[in-house]
Amino acid sequence: MKANVPVLPGSTLCRSLEEAHAFLKANESNLHWPLLIKAAFGGGGRGQKVVHKREEFDDGFGRCSQEALLGFGDGGCFIEEFLVKARHIEVQVMGDGKGHCAHFFERDCSVQQRNQKVVEIAPARGMNPELRARICGAAVRLCEMCQYLNAGTVEFLVTGALSDPSARFVFLEMNPRIQVEHTITEEVTGVDLVQTQMRVAAGMGFEEISKLPPPAPRGWAIQARVSLLPGGAGLLAGYTEPAGPGIRIESGVAQGVMVPAEYDPMIIKVICSVEEGKSFDACIERVLGSLSGLGLQGIKVNKDMLARILTHGLFTGNDIFTSFLNDNPEVVTGKPAASAAGAFAAGQTVKVEAPFHGQVSEIKVKVGDKVKGRSAVVIINAMKMLNDVQAGASGVVKEVLVKAEEQVAEGQVLVVIEASGEQEADDEGDNILKPVKRERPARAAAAPGADDAAAQRRLASTWFVAEGLASPSEPSAPVIRSKVKKDDVFAKRLAHNNKLIENLHKWTAWAHGGGGAANVEAHKSQGKMLVRERISQIIDPGTEFMELTPLAAWGRYKNEVPSGGVVAGIGVVHGRECIFIGNDPTVKGGKVVGEGVRKYARAQEIAEMNKLPTIYLVDQGAVTGGASFKRQAIMSAKQIPQVACVLGKCTGQAAYIPAICDESVIVKGNGMVYVGNVAGAEEQDAGGAAMHTSKSGVVDHLAEDEGDAMQKVRTILEHLAGRRPKSELFGMAEPEEPLYDPDELLGILPEDTKIPFDVREVVARIVDGSRFHEFKPRYGATIVCGFAHIDGYPVGILGNNGMLFSESAIKATHFIQICGQRGIPLVFLHNITGFIIGTEYERGGITKDGAKMITAVSCVPVPKFCVVLAGSHGAGNYAMNGPAYDPRFTWLWPNAKISVMGGEQAAGVITYVKDRQRKREGLPPLSKEEVNAMKAPIVQAFEANSSAYHSTSAIFDDGIIDPRDTRKYLARGISVALNSPIVDGQYGIFRM
Repeated sequence: MKANVPVLPGSTLCRSLEEAHAFLKANESNLHWPLLIKAAFGGGGRGQKVVHKREEFDDGFGRCSQEALLGFGDGGCFIEEFLVKARHIEVQVMGDGKGHCAHFFERDCSVQQRNQKVVEIAPARGMNPELRARICGAAVRLCEMCQYLNAGTVEFLVTGALSDPSARFVFLEMNPRIQVEHTITEEVTGVDLVQTQMRVAAGMGFEEISKLPPPAPRGWAIQARVSLLPGGAGLLAGYTEPAGPGIRIESGVAQGVMVPAEYDPMIIKVICSVEEGKSFDACIERVLGSLSGLGLQGIKVNKDMLARILTHGLFTGNDIFTSFLNDNPEVVTGKPAASAAGAFAAGQTVKVEAPFHGQVSEIKVKVGDKVKGRSAVVIINAMKMLNDVQAGASGVVKEVLVKAEEQVAEGQVLVVIEASGEQEADDEGDNILKPVKRERPARAAAAPGADDAAAQRRLASTWFVAEGLASPSEPSAPVIRSKVKKDDVFAKRLAHNNKLIENLHKWTAWAHGGGGAANVEAHKSQGKMLVRERISQIIDPGTEFMELTPLAAWGRYKNEVPSGGVVAGIGVVHGRECIFIGNDPTVKGGKVVGEGVRKYARAQEIAEMNKLPTIYLVDQGAVTGGASFKRQAIMSAKQIPQVACVLGKCTGQAAYIPAICDESVIVKGNGMVYVGNVAGAEEQDAGGAAMHTSKSGVVDHLAEDEGDAMQKVRTILEHLAGRRPKSELFGMAEPEEPLYDPDELLGILPEDTKIPFDVREVVARIVDGSRFHEFKPRYGATIVCGFAHIDGYPVGILGNNGMLFSESAIKATHFIQICGQRGIPLVFLHNITGFIIGTEYERGGITKDGAKMITAVSCVPVPKFCVVLAGSHGAGNYAMNGPAYDPRFTWLWPNAKISVMGGEQAAGVITYVKDRQRKREGLPPLSKEEVNAMKAPIVQAFEANSSAYHSTSAIFDDGIIDPRDTRKYLARGISVALNSPIVDGQYGIFRM
């Protein structure tokens, strides 16, 4: 303000809600709503929220403060007036640190998504020269007053037309550095700003600085930020850049590198310019052509959105504000905005009924309350699950017919509502499914040398480097409309699940640490690699190793046997998926415990089911029992290639591993193979590498060292026959990233597995385009079934939305049969306490209907995959294709619970039996305190033994995964499964 630069009315730093309230109270008469709350110690759009009225303020401040704390380490925020219909105009400056400053004109950065710039323009179109002089003059005065040194950007918000010389503008912030969008200023001024700031730092004076900028900007320049879409990170398998006059590309990626999701999503800047005298439209065309010629395979970016922005009438007509993308969400999504949901007629009586038998846990309303159709009016506890019962219509509550703790029967009326006829806004809607046709902008001609557009289609699997292109198809399946709200509940769940992820990372690091630093050092001193390093040398460069159950033996043996002494998993070698099994000699000298034996057997089972070539990395002669040799022989009979690499001692029974394999490699010096008891100097004569490769013929290839051995294994695998191109896979579609951010899964998943959530919200964040063709949506509502694609692969999905009733089981059975007939892999998303119980349901045939579903799951001939999202208990686990039903893979989320029954249920049964016993003995029933005392240790024991870590430690699954990686794991699992042909079913489809 000392520099006479206009600012918005706003607060000082507020670190608490009380301080924020004090600011609001003190400035009540001066403030104009809406207000902007923004993080004080960070930017990039994080920790910012616009609040339109006082009732929204507390929630908005709390969320911004929490996001600021997570993002920048300090929850402090500023509060200021929010300008509606504003332009974001910034001025590039260069100061000498001695009170002198020059400007290099302005940029228009009004196209923003979540307060993050997306498309930038230089200079601002249609700006009045007088307004330009006012804004640039304010930027210079501010910098000269503080004796600014360096390149920097002074940012303003402008309201009113840029053509108006008296338009209002206010200071927004100052960025004391070179910014991402400095490129377009360089293009229209001809000044290298990076080099100039270096020269200023070296002492260049203001006289020289002031001569650099031209009298006015020359031509036009546009920068488009190419950024990863949610879930779009991965291996950049193919990368081509456009080239030509006026095209400049700046990127931080290269073909063959892994593009991470953990950092800023922007990976490439496309900067295009046209010389003075050419139109702005010509510059737009150059950007569109460059985006078309930018080839990116294996990752998912926002190129289509950028094209929609550049061709939108408001953009081409220079009528954009910072709210442009918020006001026009179809530009972001490529899909038309949804319409409002329907409502009951005014005055109509709506009876809210119990969907099933249970106990009323909470009454959420009272007579006279106004309710929305999708708000919960009653919560019912059934089988220890809390289930929301929704109003079903907007209106006024006329009667509440039940009390808390009361038992209610299915169909019993709970609440009576008189409908108001009010329509509900879409943002309060449930998961209504809308068929949406994807619109694609017309592509400009590709740049010279760019691949044909058809060849740019995304890879069939994110796992492959240069393998099979998906056939094009135009999806018509409906899109799930999410109803997730990022409120306090979301924030609590997010914080809770982030802690679970941190814990998972901690234990994964423990597993990868092997037998500890001393053992690792001793191992490496022999010229040996660690087991995971060996695998990384064999798999294709830039690809990932998908490890199976890395937390085997967790919580056992004093945690001294990480991974059970065995590392197993799947990697890609010469474009073909292979199983790796290797013992870890740094752990107990190569000892394999029981869990390691089971892991070894599970890896061989996966190899046999999916017909995967298998590589055994043998060191220290660990024995896994005769069953493993039998499996080796059976796999060989089924034409599954097996290769052994002997890297240390392979003695006793372990000597049969290379002997049964198709081909084997042994390392000179370290490698030994012998059955008998040999020691000292006799070792080389009886079991050395030279002898076995020249005399006995037990081993086929001699390697000079481990690096040579890994290369020989790769060479063997290169010459395997029978490889099927991915382009021949059934029903492939062009992959689409989900519409919704998978990071939101951590805010959706409740802290307690007893709290229900809609499984469609999970489906929406793992399937292509969030498109889901739901099967029988009005029948058997406690199980959600439907068709979708995951990374282009067609799948049938079954997800739990409560207990299984007869209708649910019948619906699921019918759906499973359809997928079996069509050869579609099945994905089971577990959140199940079991089947409904009670006399009424037994008489209705719940047992026979459950048996139908279990039979269908057992006999369906397609690959099956399981993800345990929360609980998976009792017969519900069987019906949802539990471990006994031959899933190709089962993964757990960190919060998962698996058991024959829940701890609360088990404790309830035991206390019930005890009460019956006391009754027979003429004793009074247990008191509430006695019941709680009896239940506590039972629940505690069940909780410990049903945890995800207990399950994975004992090899009851294939690993605990980060929920945000679910789509990746399923895509890879399906790709692996399709190495084995899907057989035809043996029965027709029939309704029961």
